[in-house]
Amino acid sequence: MLSITRPQLELLIELQENERQVAGVQAEIDKIPDKMAALEAGLQAWTQELEVKKAGLASLQKNYRSFEGELETHQVRIKKRQVQLNSVKTNREYQGLLKEIDDILAASSRIEDASLQCLDEMDAVEKQLAEKNQAFADEQQRIEGQKQQLVQESEALKQRMNQLQQEALKIADKLDPGLVTQYRQVKKRCGGLGLAQVENAVCKGCFLNIPPQMYNELHRGNELRMCPHCHRLIYVL
Repeated sequence: MLSITRPQLELLIELQENERQVAGVQAEIDKIPDKMAALEAGLQAWTQELEVKKAGLASLQKNYRSFEGELETHQVRIKKRQVQLNSVKTNREYQGLLKEIDDILAASSRIEDASLQCLDEMDAVEKQLAEKNQAFADEQQRIEGQKQQLVQESEALKQRMNQLQQEALKIADKLDPGLVTQYRQVKKRCGGLGLAQVENAVCKGCFLNIPPQMYNELHRGNELRMCPHCHRLIYVL
C-alpha cells in the first residue's frame, strides 16, 4: 500500500502517459536507420542489375572485336592464296589453293553471320542499358527524396522527444521522489507499464480480477496498491 493524494495520482498518470509517448517516439526514431538501409539496398539492387547489363555488353563487344579480327586474318590469308595462284606450276596445286580459298570464304561467311548477330545483340543490350540507366536515375532521385524526408522526420521526432523529456522532468519535479522511485522500479520490473487503472474490479495491466476488498479500498482514492497478479501499481478514478 502506498499513500497518495489525488493531485499526485493525476501527475503520476500524466508522467506515465508522457513516458509512453517518449517510448513511442523513440521506437519511431529507431526505425529510421533500417528505413534508410532499405532504401540503400534498393539502390544497390539497381546498381547490381546495371553492372550485369554492362558486363553482358562488354562481353558482346569483346566477341565482336574477336570476329572482326578473325575476318581480317581471313582476308589476309585469301590475298596470300590469290598471289600464290599466279606462281603455281601444277593443276593440282592450283585446285588445292582454290579449295583453300573457298574454305576460308565459307569460314568468313559464318563469322560475318555471327558478327551481325552479335551486333544486333549489342544494339538491343545498349538500348536496354540506356532505358535502365534512365530508370535508375529516376529511382535514385525518388529514393533521395525519400531519404531527405526521413532525415526531416528524424529531426522532427528528436525535437518531439526533447519536448516530451522536458515535460517529464517538470512533472517529476512536482511528484514525491519516493513515489517516482517506486513507480520506476515497478515499471522496470513489469516491462514498461508501472501503473494500471482498475475498472469494474479488473486490472487493465493484466486484465485479471482483483479481490473485492482491495477494489473497495482503492475507491477511497488516497492510496495505491499492487495488483496481486501482475504486481503493477493500481488505482481507480
